[in-house]
Amino acid sequence: MSLRTSRMPQVPSRRRPLTDPSAVTFGSLEPEALPALATPQRPGVPLTTWVQTNGDLVREYLHRHGAVLFRGFDEGADALRPVVEAIGGDGALAYQDGATPRSELGDGIYSSTEYPADQTIEMHNEACYSWSWPRVLGFACARAPRTGGQTPLADSRKVLRRLPGDLVARLERHGVSYVRNYTPGVGIPWQHALGCDESGLDAYAERSRVRVERLAEDHLRTEAVRPAVVRHPDTGEWVWFNQATSFHLSTIGDELAAELLGQVGPQRVPKTSRAGDGSEFTKPELEAIRAAFAAESTAFDWQLGDVLVVDNLLASHGRAPFTGEREIRVAMAAAADWRDVQTRPAQAGTPAQDGTGTQTQDGTGTQTNGGRR
Repeated sequence: MSLRTSRMPQVPSRRRPLTDPSAVTFGSLEPEALPALATPQRPGVPLTTWVQTNGDLVREYLHRHGAVLFRGFDEGADALRPVVEAIGGDGALAYQDGATPRSELGDGIYSSTEYPADQTIEMHNEACYSWSWPRVLGFACARAPRTGGQTPLADSRKVLRRLPGDLVARLERHGVSYVRNYTPGVGIPWQHALGCDESGLDAYAERSRVRVERLAEDHLRTEAVRPAVVRHPDTGEWVWFNQATSFHLSTIGDELAAELLGQVGPQRVPKTSRAGDGSEFTKPELEAIRAAFAAESTAFDWQLGDVLVVDNLLASHGRAPFTGEREIRVAMAAAADWRDVQTRPAQAGTPAQDGTGTQTQDGTGTQTNGGRR
């Protein structure tokens, strides 16, 4: 593994305060790979205060690379929330509209997704199936696994450029439909996921721009159509921003998918995705997306005290299987919704999808209520 660094202009250390920009060196773990690596030049650099003082510099590296790994600072994982808040510019966000199990650890901190250690979590952008999502993610290592357990990263700009043009055009035109079925004993209870009870479903549907259907006394379904390709509001770059593959039933593998279908049937699988026009993704389409992620993914081994900050639009993330105990904490900041980003029509005169499933000609998104049936 190589290490490349780009140092700030040197000033005699006796005159350089620990919060000076030059107190931290930026480099990389591997050439041209995510994340950028930030390390202290000498002991005692206070990570939280340094980031609060040098937020613009951190955001510059974040926009360039998509993710920044802070390593070797004394604060370690305790710096997670204040660092994420300093970069995001506001308070830590609550985990709402969750599609995967995780635990609240308090003070705006959550566990990473609590899937079995032998499972892979596919590459995805956090919460982009929802009406609102965080622009900034933070991960901190409180306990490194014995083996594996990396959080791979992929540059969403490069992933988009690798995808077949006809696939990109199809999803620019129609968006991605995220379908969730809630039935007793299968997946997350809907009251927990949606944050409401029966009396609050109409308000949830309107607030979240989601279609909610009560199909049976024990069966609730939600469906939301969201864009697949958006423009980063700061850098102006187009990015692949969706969970077409990680939300799809095939993400659990053919064997488990067949077993689940046999148990609950196709109409009750806990979650899956399809194109926004209702057509199913083909196997070659899913394979093409996964191949693009594989080609652009990089990973590093967690070390105790690492703090990783990710621009949720510029970089997707996942999780590798692991052995031993693994404790990666998560915090989120900088809430955004689909009105904050631009989408583009696939062809001249072809309407694009906003975050509600409603078609718009200008691609900027509109505020439209969801519905309940």
